[in-house]
Amino acid sequence: MSYTHQNITLACAADNFFAMPLAVTVYSVIANLTKQQKIDLFILDGGVTQNNKKKVIQTLKDHPVEIHWLKPVSKNLEKLYTLAKSTYPIAAYYRLLLPEIIPDNYKKIIYLDTDIIFLTDIEKLWNLDMGDYPMLAAMDAANRHLLWPQHLKHLKLEEQGITEKDRYLQSGVLVIDLEKWREQKIIEKFFEFLSTHLELPYPDMDALNFVLLRNWGELDPRWNQIPVVYNFESWQDSPYTEEELSNVVNNPYVIHYGSKPKPWDYRCTHPLKSLWYDYLNQTAWSGWKDTPINHSLGVLRRIFRRLNKNMRRVVQ
Repeated sequence: MSYTHQNITLACAADNFFAMPLAVTVYSVIANLTKQQKIDLFILDGGVTQNNKKKVIQTLKDHPVEIHWLKPVSKNLEKLYTLAKSTYPIAAYYRLLLPEIIPDNYKKIIYLDTDIIFLTDIEKLWNLDMGDYPMLAAMDAANRHLLWPQHLKHLKLEEQGITEKDRYLQSGVLVIDLEKWREQKIIEKFFEFLSTHLELPYPDMDALNFVLLRNWGELDPRWNQIPVVYNFESWQDSPYTEEELSNVVNNPYVIHYGSKPKPWDYRCTHPLKSLWYDYLNQTAWSGWKDTPINHSLGVLRRIFRRLNKNMRRVVQ
């Protein structure tokens, strides 16, 4: 079975903590293919151990997926990450580097966060007409437009001509025209923006919103259902029409568990948490369950890893 840039091309970023969710995300994509469509999968490796890599491979080995492990290297990114003193996983920035780290013969790619599951055929998303846009994304229903988020208020965006028509995009599901990103030197613009806004708490998503301001196409919200949709008392309380809200709540194409606790956390109360476990049990992690003890041990491991990273930064 051969794989080429003509196949559906998919990218996901994960550190070791997200290796298991990564397997769940990709398996959900495979499980909803309606034909033997081949997939080129680029995993942007933020530190996945060999043992967990074997589990990801085991999960996907009998399916039409070709895995490409990539360890992104960017001196500019490392410098910005250090200057920002960020506790954000560095793997979250990797989506900004895609045209640089994906081979030039690939013209288009879908990027997915690893806290999502698909409920429909990804080929429908792949075949959407992008028009002249370099990227497609769904609106972030929690932030709505660029004047909404509190963490952007200090930028005085109204004075810069930003209006409520300038939607705030959600970066968990992206369809990217790699050629246009390269032609428009979008990566360089990301680093220029980030270098002057080190204070922003969501640097990857904010960079996408400002660099691609009025230069992205909006997806049907069903392609990125985030938890906030369950909090709207009515469609008038939401940024959607009545039909859109009904569709995104009752018939999502993609469930994005975009807030905490995540579905693999025993404290999660997401109404569709069980669907995540349905896919988990088809992976090499089948049968895994979070418990209060396991959760506490995991938190301690992450704290120690973060302390070690901070110590290395101090030494450097």
